[in-house]
Amino acid sequence: MSGSAPRVRRTQEERSRTTRNKILDATLDCLIERGYAGTSTPEVCRRARVSRGALLHHFPTREELVISAITHLADRRAKEIRAHARAFSRGQEDLDSVLGLMWSAFTGPLFHAALELWVAARSDAKLHAALYPMERAMGRGMHALWKELFRSAPGSDAERSERLRDLVALTQHLLRGMALQRILQPTDTERARLFDHWKRMARRELEAAPPGRAKRARTGGRTGS
Repeated sequence: MSGSAPRVRRTQEERSRTTRNKILDATLDCLIERGYAGTSTPEVCRRARVSRGALLHHFPTREELVISAITHLADRRAKEIRAHARAFSRGQEDLDSVLGLMWSAFTGPLFHAALELWVAARSDAKLHAALYPMERAMGRGMHALWKELFRSAPGSDAERSERLRDLVALTQHLLRGMALQRILQPTDTERARLFDHWKRMARRELEAAPPGRAKRARTGGRTGS
């Protein structure tokens, strides 16, 4: 009897985890289709096909449900990025590919779920407090990916890290703005042209020598009179 107890406990944990994930997935689906205001606990229960008691057991309040969905969303986005980035981890330093990977994160349904939470966080301090660290963590993860992929870029480790951090941040700002514009104008022709232009600019920045190093090269290494 005692030998079978651990297996029963694992099965219960697995069932609980499955129920929890169903609820969180249903919450994200509801955010995407109905927005933050339309994401109610009865609607989430209906979509997840769980009882209200089961939902309240895992998430006693709507606020806790949505905040947990934020974390769930971050995990899903991180897994998607890692899955696609495996193609680059074998030394394939392809800037166009990694920029395309970033663009995909701003064009799928998960972006729209995140957008709903961003808007709601403007007037909800607790939601803001949960969402901001998640977005910061996503930015750090992308920066780490760029450092791994472009470790042969010119400059010292510190110079390269700073330049890559700026490029990642600028790319995220650009793509987020394009994704917002896409809500009103779904045709991507002009955005694609501008994004191609940004790729060329980013490549030039990535391949150029750091400003301080270029200046020293022009002066033959002299730093003063």
